[in-house]
Amino acid sequence: MSTTTIPQIGDTKKGFVFTENGWQSTKPPNKKRTFLKVFLALITAGIVGTIAVIVMISSVSNSISENDNKPGGHSNPMTITEGKAFEVDGFNYAAGWKIADVGIGDFTVKGLKVTNNRDKQDSALVEIKLWKGNEVLALTDCTTEPVAPGITVTLCCRLCGQGRPRGPARSER
Repeated sequence: MSTTTIPQIGDTKKGFVFTENGWQSTKPPNKKRTFLKVFLALITAGIVGTIAVIVMISSVSNSISENDNKPGGHSNPMTITEGKAFEVDGFNYAAGWKIADVGIGDFTVKGLKVTNNRDKQDSALVEIKLWKGNEVLALTDCTTEPVAPGITVTLCCRLCGQGRPRGPARSER
């Protein structure tokens, strides 16, 4: 090191060296690591997104299971009788409907009306199976567009099969 007070090129002091451009740090420059930061942010977002999807699927699955077990649900079908009124989870189906032959082995359900007594607008979907013992002879899906609470509409049904059994029909919603 120089004994004069004016620094000379190459002089060092407290982790710095004197160069033509002035005092420079002897430590290597800090790396920004932008790629690593972006990569880790994407990985974190992917993990959080995956967890969110799993929670959402679990919630929907629980909701479906709850609906399947309600009377008239997929896992808990109910028996209905032609022309008689019935109720499924806030939808009231009016009496007076009938199963009608439309020829060539095809049938339809006529006059099936539903009133939405739920708290919000919803669509009705009813699957009616006509049984003879353990055999399904015909089935239909009856549906509506979304129906506002308190409104009554006629369902649209198409039923196909090879004959009409007499007696009660079981409905699976």
